[in-house]
Amino acid sequence: MLWRCNPRLVLPPAALHAVRLYARHRGGMAPGPLPDAGGINDQAAWLMEAFGVLGAAEEAAEKARAGKD
Repeated sequence: MLWRCNPRLVLPPAALHAVRLYARHRGGMAPGPLPDAGGINDQAAWLMEAFGVLGAAEEAAEKARAGKD
């Protein structure tokens, strides 16, 4: 994918933070720890919504890669 501008330079810091948290949470064989104590319902709503968006984007990218093989 060609980007006219590096997304890291134009995205708000909270968006980049959400991506880093998602990557840590998704790493390995099973979902890892969440940033706040407790379970899913104890996390910030904006973060859980961001995880949903990132998960959908990751799934779409995986399907696109699978279709190219």
